[in-house]
Amino acid sequence: MIIDCAVHPVLEHDELNRRIGPPFNLRPLPSLFGDKYQAPFDQLSVSVEDAGSPAAVARFMRDARIDYAVLSPTTRGYWPNPQQADAVMRSVNSMLAERWLSAVEGEGRFFGSIRVAPNDTDLALREIDRWAGDERFVQLVVPARALAVYGDQRFFPIWRKAAELGLPVFVHDDMGTIVEPPPSQVGFQSFFAEAHALRPLSSIVHVATMITAGVFDRLPDLRVILGDVSVHSARSLLIRTDKDWQTERLEVPWVTKDPTLYMETNVRFISQADDEISPHSISASDTVGGENSALVMFGSRHPYWDDTTPARTFPTWNDEARARCLAGNALDFYPRLAARISAEATA
Repeated sequence: MIIDCAVHPVLEHDELNRRIGPPFNLRPLPSLFGDKYQAPFDQLSVSVEDAGSPAAVARFMRDARIDYAVLSPTTRGYWPNPQQADAVMRSVNSMLAERWLSAVEGEGRFFGSIRVAPNDTDLALREIDRWAGDERFVQLVVPARALAVYGDQRFFPIWRKAAELGLPVFVHDDMGTIVEPPPSQVGFQSFFAEAHALRPLSSIVHVATMITAGVFDRLPDLRVILGDVSVHSARSLLIRTDKDWQTERLEVPWVTKDPTLYMETNVRFISQADDEISPHSISASDTVGGENSALVMFGSRHPYWDDTTPARTFPTWNDEARARCLAGNALDFYPRLAARISAEATA
């Protein structure tokens, strides 16, 4: 079995804008991938029409021998106006349910994501409640680019609701640049190459702050997925956090174990080329934060320009490690997905 945890369909532009409704649809939607750091090539590996076609995505899955796919549509980043953001998310989720999860071409192999705008907790909770009863939705998705770190208390009700409902939180950077603060801690970059290379930092910082703020200690069932971050990149910062925690944990007594250990229980990563090095991560003191083969879940990132297929993912890993990455870890980490696949197998 192969489960693709990162397919990002492009929702049809005009229909999405109509659904958003007035007053927010009176101007055209912003560019799909933002305006500040445009790639010097097409951001998509297929045509926009195929990127927005359930039939074309189903065909991609058949050709790549993918059995199931978790869909998380692009929403053009973090919308600073909370009412506008809510209108966009409501429209995206409705389109996903009606046009994709119900598509005949999907043959029941598509699973959905509830997109929410975290800059208004009440509106985000209302949108989660709107779709919580639909078991086809298996995760919550929030943007990597935000106006505050996700360890901040203002976001805690969203994480609590996700944990209660068994919805992993997928942190996804769709390269949207609607939000205006600098995209790095030291200001604006000049080139797409810089922006793309540094994009993992936002998600890594979010998780580090969730650990030090005690989010996972308060919500041990909360699960977080980093969509655009190599496990190696994250591990280097969390090892530094381990060191600081050893000497400064008097300030954060609620953190009950080494920060890297939360990776094993609460955090997973979508596969990246950087993770090809080894299915293991060995240090002088043995494994730090868990083996890669237990932490990484396959994601094609289709239809982005750097998408991939299962055949090109970790070909040097042994069969057991690849099987965990291609399906086993997703079945362990997505309660709703596992339940639906199990029910289908026994039907």
